[in-house]
Amino acid sequence: MSPVTPTARRADSPRLPCHGRGRQSGVVLIISLIMLVVISILATLSIRNATSSEKVSANVRTTELASQAAEIALRYCEEAVLQIDSGVGSLTSLPTVLAYVAPVAPAKPFWLDTASWDGSTSTPFVIPDTSVNQVDADATFKRMPECMVVNTPVVDAAGLVSTTSTYTITARGFGPEVPAVTAARDRPTGSEVWMQSTIELE
Repeated sequence: MSPVTPTARRADSPRLPCHGRGRQSGVVLIISLIMLVVISILATLSIRNATSSEKVSANVRTTELASQAAEIALRYCEEAVLQIDSGVGSLTSLPTVLAYVAPVAPAKPFWLDTASWDGSTSTPFVIPDTSVNQVDADATFKRMPECMVVNTPVVDAAGLVSTTSTYTITARGFGPEVPAVTAARDRPTGSEVWMQSTIELE
């Protein structure tokens, strides 16, 4: 037998495409980087949402506590007015219960004047600590809630103006983050809730 001679490849013959491992590794790397960026963005958004949720929950809690403090002050002064009406005391001789103030006429009501609540000359009644914070427990509130009772002019059945039968009670409560009041009675900083009611005595 004659030996087989290898056939030489022509220089102009087409080359088959090369599917090497290097090109595949490059595509995987790019996809991995894209996935890593996406995961990082999702993780950042999750952390930010969790932080925002905690802040919202904290704000809701402080506002709710301030509302409870304001309601305590409102109920305290309402009960005081009813006790006074039943003969337990008088509006001017019961300083341990509430402070009574006359209305400002013909200007805006006394309770609408910020100087009546804040400042060294303000005259709101401060609810005792024992009626707000729990006994034998860490104090929840640093600044006690306040209230103010103002007589409201009304026209009676005889057509006369009376200021001794109807009273407007205004109360405000503070959140646990509000610092204790000072001698200067500066404007409080923090959560603050106002409540108001009207009592008409028979």
